Amino acid sequence: MSTKLKTVAVHAGNRLTGSKAIPVSPAIHPAAVNWFDSSDDLDAALDGKDYAYARISAPNTTLLETAVAALEGAEACVAYASGMAALRSLFEAQGFRAGDRLAMPADGYGVTRALYKNLCAVLGVELHALDLADPSAPARLRELKPRLVLAESITNPLLRVPDLKALAEASHAVGAAFAVDATFASPVGQRALELGADYAVQSTSKWLNGHSDALGGTVSGSNARIAPLRAARVLAGDVLGPFEAWLTLRGLRTLPVRMKAHVEHAAQVARRLADSPLLERVIYPGLASHPDHAVAGRMLQGGFGPMVSFEIRGVGRERCMRFLEALALCLPGPSLGDVGTLVMHAASASARRFTPQEREAAGIRENLIRVSVGLEDPDDIADDLLQAVAKAVRP
Repeated sequence: MSTKLKTVAVHAGNRLTGSKAIPVSPAIHPAAVNWFDSSDDLDAALDGKDYAYARISAPNTTLLETAVAALEGAEACVAYASGMAALRSLFEAQGFRAGDRLAMPADGYGVTRALYKNLCAVLGVELHALDLADPSAPARLRELKPRLVLAESITNPLLRVPDLKALAEASHAVGAAFAVDATFASPVGQRALELGADYAVQSTSKWLNGHSDALGGTVSGSNARIAPLRAARVLAGDVLGPFEAWLTLRGLRTLPVRMKAHVEHAAQVARRLADSPLLERVIYPGLASHPDHAVAGRMLQGGFGPMVSFEIRGVGRERCMRFLEALALCLPGPSLGDVGTLVMHAASASARRFTPQEREAAGIRENLIRVSVGLEDPDDIADDLLQAVAKAVRP
């Protein structure tokens, strides 16, 4: 089969191994339990060689994992009930001991930071929140010698773009595993494994699903890296349901086509916003003003991303709430990746679990807005954002 992403997205994960039936649309297999005429077949299934019990493996999950692995360019993939479950499993697979170190972005997703802070505290692991997009980050990793480095393809919500190749080289030089939460870019925008990552993590609830109707998460990598995660999932039980897997696979079919439009629309929206005197700063990797514009051109294969952030000039949280309420087309929703445009106030949503000191250190201010740019006409999106900004700053 072709390795071109548009073709892979439409056809990967279409059929189960060992079956001669080829449905145009994969069936949904809701059964949690399967039985066998042969006790030998049942015994083999209980070892994971067929489908006996959905906590061990299930057809729809297998199809989704096959498709995501193909998109990521990975040997294997394991799916979870949510992106956070995927990140927790990744952490637990590292075998941390007291005194080990973990590095992650200071300006990354607040819930990931909160999760890893809690897990590190239990085990006595040192958590180091760094500016991984800073050119000095690789040298800092060599000094720290962490056991795991977790980066984000595009940070949430400040949209910094780290040099993954440099971070991967530094991580591997000190024996650290290097993982990338590649949710913001998607596998169409960036194949993290090809840039040196050992793990590529996706919150499939976002761009892969694309329609805000199914939670899920995946971790992709080599067979050796993924096998322990798959075995641990059997015991932990944080499995993806068949309907969620089916919905995500259905959404994934159009991922390359959707992402092309999302990225093009985001670029146009960013250009429109950049002309407004009511905005203090517009953050988009495709703008020459972005601090990582050159790095993004090397790291992001599918354009400069589908997300735009901006700061409303001279306002605080209360007027940002007024901005959200004034939106007429865009939706004030605390997520991303939908066909429609979703807008949120960063400090009260993605960075909600940061302490005020952590938000200040990360540079996440009270006037920061994050936009997941949808498939509506981009001028309609920009017009709506700008009219809502005007109402927010009006005395």
